[in-house]
Amino acid sequence: MPFTKVDPIAEAVELQEMFKDDPEAKELFRQYELAHRENARIEREELELRNRLIDFRKANNITQKELEARTGLTQQAISRFETGSGGSIKTILKYADGIGCQLMPQNRPTR
Repeated sequence: MPFTKVDPIAEAVELQEMFKDDPEAKELFRQYELAHRENARIEREELELRNRLIDFRKANNITQKELEARTGLTQQAISRFETGSGGSIKTILKYADGIGCQLMPQNRPTR
Protein backbone atom coordinates (compact mmCIF):
# COMPACT_ATOMS: atom_id res chain seq x y z
CA MET A 1 0.00 0.00 0.00
CA PRO A 2 1.65 3.27 -1.07
CA PHE A 3 1.93 6.20 1.28
CA THR A 4 -0.12 9.27 0.54
CA LYS A 5 0.98 12.79 1.31
CA VAL A 6 -1.25 14.45 3.87
CA ASP A 7 -1.89 18.18 3.85
CA PRO A 8 -1.48 19.05 7.54
CA ILE A 9 -3.41 22.30 7.23
CA ALA A 10 -6.41 20.66 5.53
CA GLU A 11 -6.31 17.89 8.11
CA ALA A 12 -6.23 20.42 10.96
CA VAL A 13 -9.17 22.34 9.48
CA GLU A 14 -11.18 19.13 9.25
CA LEU A 15 -10.35 18.20 12.83
CA GLN A 16 -11.18 21.70 14.04
CA GLU A 17 -14.61 21.40 12.49
CA MET A 18 -15.15 18.01 14.16
CA PHE A 19 -14.14 19.31 17.60
CA LYS A 20 -15.25 22.96 17.32
CA ASP A 21 -17.23 22.82 20.57
CA ASP A 22 -14.39 21.35 22.66
CA PRO A 23 -12.39 24.14 24.42
CA GLU A 24 -9.41 21.86 25.11
CA ALA A 25 -9.20 20.91 21.46
CA LYS A 26 -9.14 24.58 20.47
CA GLU A 27 -5.91 25.10 22.43
CA LEU A 28 -4.39 21.92 20.99
CA PHE A 29 -5.15 23.13 17.47
CA ARG A 30 -3.58 26.50 18.23
CA GLN A 31 -0.41 24.77 19.45
CA TYR A 32 -0.41 22.49 16.40
CA GLU A 33 -0.64 25.47 14.06
CA LEU A 34 2.20 27.27 15.85
CA ALA A 35 4.38 24.15 15.66
CA HIS A 36 3.59 23.71 11.97
CA ARG A 37 4.55 27.32 11.21
CA GLU A 38 7.79 27.00 13.19
CA ASN A 39 8.67 23.79 11.35
CA ALA A 40 8.05 25.50 7.99
CA ARG A 41 10.30 28.40 9.05
CA ILE A 42 13.09 26.02 10.04
CA GLU A 43 12.81 24.15 6.73
CA ARG A 44 13.10 27.45 4.80
CA GLU A 45 16.19 28.42 6.81
CA GLU A 46 17.79 25.01 6.25
CA LEU A 47 17.18 25.30 2.51
CA GLU A 48 18.65 28.81 2.46
CA LEU A 49 21.77 27.65 4.34
CA ARG A 50 22.22 24.66 2.02
CA ASN A 51 21.87 26.86 -1.07
CA ARG A 52 24.31 29.47 0.24
CA LEU A 53 26.93 26.82 1.02
CA ILE A 54 26.53 25.22 -2.42
CA ASP A 55 26.77 28.62 -4.12
CA PHE A 56 29.92 29.41 -2.14
CA ARG A 57 31.50 26.07 -3.11
CA LYS A 58 30.74 26.62 -6.78
CA ALA A 59 31.83 30.28 -6.75
CA ASN A 60 35.19 29.16 -5.40
CA ASN A 61 35.52 26.39 -8.00
CA ILE A 62 35.67 23.61 -5.41
CA THR A 63 34.54 20.29 -6.82
CA GLN A 64 32.73 17.68 -4.78
CA LYS A 65 35.76 15.43 -5.25
CA GLU A 66 38.07 18.12 -3.87
CA LEU A 67 35.69 18.71 -0.98
CA GLU A 68 35.76 14.97 -0.29
CA ALA A 69 39.56 15.13 0.08
CA ARG A 70 39.38 18.21 2.31
CA THR A 71 36.70 16.92 4.68
CA GLY A 72 36.77 13.14 4.72
CA LEU A 73 33.10 13.15 3.74
CA THR A 74 32.29 10.75 0.93
CA GLN A 75 31.24 12.21 -2.40
CA GLN A 76 27.90 10.46 -1.83
CA ALA A 77 27.42 12.25 1.51
CA ILE A 78 28.26 15.57 -0.15
CA SER A 79 25.82 14.88 -2.97
CA ARG A 80 23.06 13.84 -0.53
CA PHE A 81 23.58 17.05 1.42
CA GLU A 82 23.47 19.18 -1.74
CA THR A 83 20.30 17.53 -3.03
CA GLY A 84 18.57 17.87 0.32
CA SER A 85 18.24 14.16 0.97
CA GLY A 86 20.65 14.02 3.89
CA GLY A 87 22.95 16.00 6.07
CA SER A 88 23.45 15.84 9.79
CA ILE A 89 24.80 18.85 11.64
CA LYS A 90 28.18 17.11 11.61
CA THR A 91 28.05 16.88 7.80
CA ILE A 92 27.02 20.53 7.49
CA LEU A 93 29.87 21.67 9.74
CA LYS A 94 32.45 19.59 7.85
CA TYR A 95 31.11 20.82 4.52
CA ALA A 96 31.28 24.46 5.64
CA ASP A 97 34.79 24.02 7.01
CA GLY A 98 35.90 22.26 3.81
CA ILE A 99 34.83 25.20 1.65
CA GLY A 100 36.33 27.74 4.02
CA CYS A 101 33.12 29.00 5.63
CA GLN A 102 32.58 29.57 9.30
CA LEU A 103 29.01 29.25 10.51
CA MET A 104 28.08 31.82 13.12
CA PRO A 105 24.94 31.50 15.25
CA GLN A 106 22.60 34.46 15.19
CA ASN A 107 20.71 35.82 18.15
CA ARG A 108 17.03 35.87 17.34
CA PRO A 109 14.50 38.00 19.13
CA THR A 110 12.23 36.02 21.40
CA ARG A 111 8.59 35.83 20.47
